[in-house]
Amino acid sequence: MSAYWFLALIPFIAGLAVTGQQGMTAITEHVLRRTARRKEGVVTGHLASREATYAALHPIVRWTGDDGKEYERPVPDTVGAHALPEGSRVRLLCTPGAPDSVALDTPDRYRSAVLGVWAGVLLWAGSLTAVLIRISTLLPDGYF
Repeated sequence: MSAYWFLALIPFIAGLAVTGQQGMTAITEHVLRRTARRKEGVVTGHLASREATYAALHPIVRWTGDDGKEYERPVPDTVGAHALPEGSRVRLLCTPGAPDSVALDTPDRYRSAVLGVWAGVLLWAGSLTAVLIRISTLLPDGYF
């Protein structure tokens, strides 16, 4: 075997990593949607932050919790700030007893996680299939 066989490890390991990470995100989103309470909130402003190499605006949302207290927190999400102007009403997912774990009630994170799982599976399964096909073509005739 030549050193080129190790090149097949790159998409295989990358696919396993993507599948695992996106699978955990999909499971977390599923559990959040099952256990969280839905609340109505109002966007009161935006918070600028730098994520990786680009600037992002996260909406600051005010809502009333189960305990009757009013909370106001920035909600990290993939929705663009232009889609949520100040004063707009949004639906939130709030975990009981943990007001800092609030998230916007949008299916975008779950959908992108499921798409990521499938992309990861295609990477590792495709590289495994390519290696198995290559091995089968190298076997001598009448081996089986």
